[in-house]
Amino acid sequence: MSPEWIGVDIGGTKIAAGLVDDKGHVLARVQKATPEGEQAIANTVVEAILELQPEVGGTLVGIAVPGYVSTDHRSVVYAANLELENTKLADLIEAKLDITCLVINDANAALWAEFRFGAARSAQNVAMVTVGTGIGGGLLVNGQLVVGAHGWAGEIGHMVVDPGGRACGCGSRGCLDRYASGSTLTKHAQTPEDFAEIARWLGFGLSQVSMLLDPDVILLGGGVSAAGAALVRPTQEKLAELLAEHGRESAPRVRSAELGPDAGFIGAAAYAADNAPVPPDRPLPLAHGLLN
Repeated sequence: MSPEWIGVDIGGTKIAAGLVDDKGHVLARVQKATPEGEQAIANTVVEAILELQPEVGGTLVGIAVPGYVSTDHRSVVYAANLELENTKLADLIEAKLDITCLVINDANAALWAEFRFGAARSAQNVAMVTVGTGIGGGLLVNGQLVVGAHGWAGEIGHMVVDPGGRACGCGSRGCLDRYASGSTLTKHAQTPEDFAEIARWLGFGLSQVSMLLDPDVILLGGGVSAAGAALVRPTQEKLAELLAEHGRESAPRVRSAELGPDAGFIGAAAYAADNAPVPPDRPLPLAHGLLN
């Protein structure tokens, strides 16, 4: 029997959880409204887990959150949309269930899902841009997630692409988030010319990522993935054009993410299975040590 893992994706309005096998197939899913307060959120996650698997002894659970996560993957350092700060989320959940939890940023979880089971499964160096209400990002280098010294790496949406430009909620001006976010797509993307303008900004931002990290593949995920070729093609063309100006003969392949809204909990589940510490007396999960 294949191993089964649980992943939970905590969003600003809903909590989505799924039972996932080691091929990335979703065997069951649960969705609940996101409550206010850290204890209420933890309790709702516990309820979702028990609905998926009433007997959870020893289960590995990955928790994806839209915010900064501690480097030990135990705490939410800051998640503005959830009003969480320095929240020991793994501890709160493990206090109620005999499980092992790992917490991961939601964009990183989506990237891990695509790396293990989706559009990036043949690549080792990947940049992913998730375009929703805002822009998130995840980075994979040599098969390893890049989280940075404080867990803050991958904030592609807050790279400045237009110095002194549009005001951003982060306090800066000219962030990529203000020019190519989901809200921009919704309000402005009606024609090929509109998509070309958004692709121009995405291409510029991604050219900077490419100059720094030289990825094999760049994934466009989140709500933007529904736009498909209408956005992927002009983004690819602009990226290639900008990199050619720096003497780069080839550009990373730009692809739409494949796993859709389930990517958050699929990636969280797989990341926990691949990276959770395992006691000496417990058998290794099938995917554990994948990167070692």
